Amino acid sequence: MQGEREIAVRGLMEIFEKKSYSNVALHRILERQSHLNRIQKAFVTEILSGCIRNLMLLDHIISNFSNTPIDKMKHQVINILRISVYQMRFMNKVPTFAVCSEAVELAKKMGFAKLSGFVNGVLRNIERNLDKIDLPETLEVKYSCAPWIVEHFVGELGKEATEALLKNINKPPHVTLCTNTRKISSDKLLQTLADENVEASYGNLCKNALVVTKTSDIAALPSFKAGNYHIMDQAAMLAVQVANPDENACIIDVCAAPGGKSFLAGYLAKGAKILSRDIHDFKLKMMRESARRLGLDGIVKQKWDATVHDEKLQNTADLVIVDAPCSGLGTMRRRPDIKLFKTDDIDGLVKLQRKILASSWKYVKPSGKLLYSTCTISARENIENCNWFLETFPFRAIDISDKVPNMAELSTAQDGYIQILPQYFDTDGFFIAIFERV
Repeated sequence: MQGEREIAVRGLMEIFEKKSYSNVALHRILERQSHLNRIQKAFVTEILSGCIRNLMLLDHIISNFSNTPIDKMKHQVINILRISVYQMRFMNKVPTFAVCSEAVELAKKMGFAKLSGFVNGVLRNIERNLDKIDLPETLEVKYSCAPWIVEHFVGELGKEATEALLKNINKPPHVTLCTNTRKISSDKLLQTLADENVEASYGNLCKNALVVTKTSDIAALPSFKAGNYHIMDQAAMLAVQVANPDENACIIDVCAAPGGKSFLAGYLAKGAKILSRDIHDFKLKMMRESARRLGLDGIVKQKWDATVHDEKLQNTADLVIVDAPCSGLGTMRRRPDIKLFKTDDIDGLVKLQRKILASSWKYVKPSGKLLYSTCTISARENIENCNWFLETFPFRAIDISDKVPNMAELSTAQDGYIQILPQYFDTDGFFIAIFERV
């Protein structure tokens, strides 16, 4: 039976070899370990996620205390060293002597007894000099982020804002719940969560948001199974709140999966008719299961390619939601693998986003609204797409300044759009724009 540290090592190897989404891989890895209790799963989660968030920094530290280059080490051995250095540097509750001895035993167990002395020597040397290690000055290594992403952010935001952003996304993410106000109020849900030994507080952006600060497995809670909420970042919630769908509205969500925006629209707009579409069968299946749990069976789920125009829907929608596929650069706190593996495919994504917008705008009734949103921080995918859309199609931007926080960084709200950075509200980076058909 595998222990927590061995599971973490093997999990790292799986993520690096397959370049998997770390959150998806972690869920899959923990599902296979039915013998672990809640505390053990939390330990594996922190080590595995923390190593991915800080990979380049960990490798920098190891390189300073090893005569063997990292690229010459056995994969299992370097990952044993990584999880051990992470525990030493970031997990104060774990004694360093215990970290070293566990690493040596793990090397032996995994078939590298001849290298256990090497593992012990490197870690003992790091342990003795932990407070004297010179940290790198480069943002790439300091925050373990691909150079092209750092360059992209510096070019768009400047170095100071980029460092604030990278520092923020290197923190463990919050879990944010979107209250199903069809079933329960946020006040009552907060009390229900407390009764389930879950620490939570009100969100700072949206009335439906509760931020969880300490919990066990969310999906195992009675309140989750009862359909009292779904998991959704506050910035994504704000997009729907800003769109402000009316009761009995006709709403079309053209890239709906995993369904959060459709669900929140269903909570906010009583009697709304919602059509949620996606191109992937497995995502539609997940949406159907979630909608059933939430009691939102009135939402129609359909498979459809958003780049293909559906003439039957022309001039039918009061609100069209285009939450477009994007580079995801705003979600790196929840998906730290993006910092390591993501390639620069922004130009291709811009073409896809414009194709979706071009095929979707005719669904909007005259005087109806189109919500365009992404979970990224990229002018090409965001404001440049907005400018192109307004120049090309019969829409105007809507002043949304009365619906978002009054702060200088969001002053563009009067022009119909905002770019949220993670350091503003401890949320994902997110872009929101609202257009009205004229």
